[in-house]
Amino acid sequence: MVIRKKYTGLGLLSILIWASLVSIVKLVTDMLTPLSGIALIYSFSAFTILVINQFPTISEIPKAYLYGCGALFVAYEVLFLIAIALSHNYEDVLIIAMINYLWPPITILFAILARQLTFHWMVILGFFISVVGLLLVVNPRILEISTFIDILLRNPKAYGFAFLGALLWPCYSVLTKKYAQGFNAVPLFFLITALTLWCLHFIFDDVFIMPSWRLWIVIIVVGGLIGIAYNNWNQSIQFGNIQILILATYFMPILSSFMTMLILNVIPSVYFWFGSLLVSIGALICWKFTRVNNQAL
Repeated sequence: MVIRKKYTGLGLLSILIWASLVSIVKLVTDMLTPLSGIALIYSFSAFTILVINQFPTISEIPKAYLYGCGALFVAYEVLFLIAIALSHNYEDVLIIAMINYLWPPITILFAILARQLTFHWMVILGFFISVVGLLLVVNPRILEISTFIDILLRNPKAYGFAFLGALLWPCYSVLTKKYAQGFNAVPLFFLITALTLWCLHFIFDDVFIMPSWRLWIVIIVVGGLIGIAYNNWNQSIQFGNIQILILATYFMPILSSFMTMLILNVIPSVYFWFGSLLVSIGALICWKFTRVNNQAL
């Protein structure tokens, strides 16, 4: 029981770290340049997770998981991080975070299509509520389509990357369940993510600004915490209370908004909080009315 509580606590700590990730990445990239900032952070994340975990034996990993799921993992991380880096202001960051946190209900929909979960009509209602919540976050005047389009056109790359990422992560989750066969290649995926970010840094001739010693400390600590969060999560879902951990993930839109408010010193509107709540409620409805499809196992 003590061990289970320990790993459940570690899992909840991982969720807290992920909820703070958006704001901290924005702070670092504002002080440096977009690609170099996130490349530095994820370099230390990759180093941390490789130190903690044994490097996987590539020849033993199922090829569909290694190449297919690996590509999805790297693409999601790169797109989401670049979306944050491309945000024009802190309000942009809040919207990008909400777009990203559509992945829980989308994951359930994809799992149903893959016949890993059984279908219930309430899932459609839950997904609709999440989408309405997101639309409310982007544009409180939800019925004014022209205003909504104008807002999206202010930063189409950032919002587009965030939405594409919200589609890719559910694909990674569903396909990993199908093809991983118990293997864990996340350390390798992290290393490739860091290398990809550095490649993009040089390809697009992104200026490198040498961080101050204080910023180096922030980068090392944040990068290390991200690596630890991924490592702890893998252990927590195996040995912790999986029901509590899954339930906690559906409150990430609200938690992320709260952490953004504290770290970036931005106060979201009432409409934003209500929209965030709807995103979480929609995801919870999807979770409540689905169960594992035993016939697909």
